[in-house]
Amino acid sequence: MSPDEPLGMTEHESLTMLHELAQILELGVLTVDRSLVVTGCNRWLAAASEDAVRNLIGRPLLDAFPELRGGPAELALLGALGGSTTVWSHRFHRYFLPLPPRPSAGDGRFERMQQSAHIMPLVRGGAIEGVLVLLQDVTERVAREEQLRDALARAEVASQAKSDFLASMSHELRTPLGAIIGYMDLLENEMVGPVEPLQKQYFGRVKSAAKHLVHIIEEILTFSRVEAGKEPLQPEMVDGAVVARSVAELFEPQAGSKGLLTRLSVPEGPVMLFTDPTKLRQILINIVGNAMKFTESGEVGMCVQSHSDRATFVVSDTGPGMTAADLELIFDPFTQLDQSLTRSKGGTGLGLPVSRKLAHLLGGDLLVDSVPGEGTTFTLWLPIVTRATSALSSTALSEPLLN
Repeated sequence: MSPDEPLGMTEHESLTMLHELAQILELGVLTVDRSLVVTGCNRWLAAASEDAVRNLIGRPLLDAFPELRGGPAELALLGALGGSTTVWSHRFHRYFLPLPPRPSAGDGRFERMQQSAHIMPLVRGGAIEGVLVLLQDVTERVAREEQLRDALARAEVASQAKSDFLASMSHELRTPLGAIIGYMDLLENEMVGPVEPLQKQYFGRVKSAAKHLVHIIEEILTFSRVEAGKEPLQPEMVDGAVVARSVAELFEPQAGSKGLLTRLSVPEGPVMLFTDPTKLRQILINIVGNAMKFTESGEVGMCVQSHSDRATFVVSDTGPGMTAADLELIFDPFTQLDQSLTRSKGGTGLGLPVSRKLAHLLGGDLLVDSVPGEGTTFTLWLPIVTRATSALSSTALSEPLLN
């Protein structure tokens, strides 16, 4: 029947085996002669076509299935008579033979059985005597794939609605908080009359609490914009070492109040990057702030290095560290690894997820490594892109440039 028939079998034996297998296979097997008259049809295909085998054999295939006439299916059959093999995929062709779907398949989504098909020459004695067609019913699989796509689309709509809601509510909260901070400044600076020292202390606490809420709201707003793909980028040439120094200086008072040692290591020369300096600074503030928050003794260090294709910012601490299970969740939004720590340390659970998303937005990544009881290390890497190679602009930086 073909060059690949089993060793030692005659063509007659091969065809006999094919017909025997065809009766037990969960796929359709059809053979036609050079005039496209049906010469063989297994029970599966007859049942699928809602007809009897005896009624199909001996009939011209194009009479049994008039929809094939003049279409790509007829061309595939004629191609097989010329020696070509054609593979049909449900994704592109939907079906080869116009068969009704089984009652339980597809949940009524399709008028026709979705199929994958092989249309190949039927060879005997070195000559093409007809066409062999193998059909597989993939209706249920296609229906499941469409259900998954529908579910994904619904989930994306729900996620967008959530992001829009968070952004809207955050704006509504930020406005009155700005007013509170402004009035506290007026009162604290005695713009409306003298105040007692204790009153000043209370005004300062109210202002500090309001600023903390503003910081939380800014995190939520950033998260919402990144999730919605609306976080703007303003890339420019920037010295990463300078940004790192400014962040380290920002945390010196906090480190001093906790008795922590701080360490900053930067190259002697500049670490030039074509990136958004505000986003870079935000990422470093988040990861250094996280290290400061959870480290009670020892040190917090930051090391900046320049490589041929990337710059790395490594922030390490001597805090409690994390287990492998914790590391799986560390970048999940709104996730707090230890509820007892959450109550004592505070936070939205958005700082690290936002930082990683911003790193991706800048074309890099944020990685973490930790040993329980020894500490945690965060590594931010960003691509080094020169102005000459970056007709990139902000749009080109929206996808990672390296794996």
